[in-house]
Amino acid sequence: MNLTFSELYTEVFSVFSFQVERVLYSGRSPFQKIEVVESKAFGKVLLIDDLVMLTERDEFVYHEMIAHVPLFTHPDPREVLIIGGGDGGTVRECLKHPGVQRIDLVDIDEMVSQACLKYIPSVAQGLLSERVNCRFQDGVEYVRTTDRR
Repeated sequence: MNLTFSELYTEVFSVFSFQVERVLYSGRSPFQKIEVVESKAFGKVLLIDDLVMLTERDEFVYHEMIAHVPLFTHPDPREVLIIGGGDGGTVRECLKHPGVQRIDLVDIDEMVSQACLKYIPSVAQGLLSERVNCRFQDGVEYVRTTDRR
């Protein structure tokens, strides 16, 4: 396959490009376009609405920072709420903390999680943990209506 993916940043006119080896998944949910492609340079890449959400090569940088910094600053984290993050990377990192007993993941789009579980399990595998409760709904609505505090 001779396909190049490019994401253009207009503020300073820079471009992020890579060669796509093959398209593993392409679908559209009620919320967005979801694709998983494979590249030599970055491994599997999750695209949402034609924007790079993560690459296998460097996703850990984002997920480690967003998970470990708040958990290490809390004296005794036991319950975690993640809004968004349907790819499962933040969940995976939170599960590395043995004191965390429960993680509630709320994401509006179940298809993102399904695609990542099937095509990027190294990132999404934590979604299957017994300590994780996945809710697929609007995050603001969840916070407004949940009795968990």
